[in-house]
Amino acid sequence: MPKFTYPILLIALVLVALPMSVGAITSASYRLFPEQGFQSLQNYATNTSSGSRLQSTNYRLDGSLDSYVGRGTSSSYRQDSGSASFQYYCGDGFIDPGEICDGADLNGQTCGTLGFASGTLSCSSTCTRVTSACNTASSSGSGGGGGAAAPVSAPSSPSVSDAIKSLAYSYKPTFLLYGTTATAVTSVKVNGSSEGVTLPSPTSWQKTLSLAYGLNTFKIKATNTGGDSTESVFELYRRLVGDITQDNKVNDYDLSKLVKLWGGSDRGGDFNEDKSVNDYDFSMMVARWGTSV
Repeated sequence: MPKFTYPILLIALVLVALPMSVGAITSASYRLFPEQGFQSLQNYATNTSSGSRLQSTNYRLDGSLDSYVGRGTSSSYRQDSGSASFQYYCGDGFIDPGEICDGADLNGQTCGTLGFASGTLSCSSTCTRVTSACNTASSSGSGGGGGAAAPVSAPSSPSVSDAIKSLAYSYKPTFLLYGTTATAVTSVKVNGSSEGVTLPSPTSWQKTLSLAYGLNTFKIKATNTGGDSTESVFELYRRLVGDITQDNKVNDYDLSKLVKLWGGSDRGGDFNEDKSVNDYDFSMMVARWGTSV
């Protein structure tokens, strides 16, 4: 046999021994091909436009070209993907943005700090406080007939932060309204609803609001077991971008005003609200030239 025959046979054997695909991951029970999604030689379940699936009685792996969130695959771990904030979620045991509590972490609150006489405070699966096990009546004293605890008074009205209280208008479609409140409140309501209102600390509250063009009025109340507080009122006018004269249209009158404000920080000409009146604001005005509301 010619001398060059042995190297050729050796190369052929190596090629046969290599995985069928570059970067393939192989074990005795399955093989994964990265460029084909997740596939199993023994238990290939489905292959759709959004990905593939490898599963067994003990685990499931999903590969997806599209984002997905909230996919829990066992009792001991959870896998989230798909957004800038996927690194936190309700149920991870840590109080994340938008959560009042999480699992055993109650943010230092107890039934007592919320105005109850006794009991056990807990956290729901949606990361909100559960006060159903808190008691409003105190236990009877020893040696004599104990009476019921004094009724809990309604909280004082919440306040709006001084940093935004004096603002008369905004050009933005959304606005973060926030302020302080007394301790021992269970919720804060804006225009009669607590939806979207969070309590970052025992004495603070906040809500991101959508603004309509024109005057927006918001009535804020705090609530505890004693009832609702009196309301605080906050008003904010949303202007059309470019409408410095506040006549609900963008024209040469606004342009003349912008020229006078150029290079300063007056909020009237600061359409992107970056504390500077410059060419960015001019381009925003040009984009809306001739529009009205």
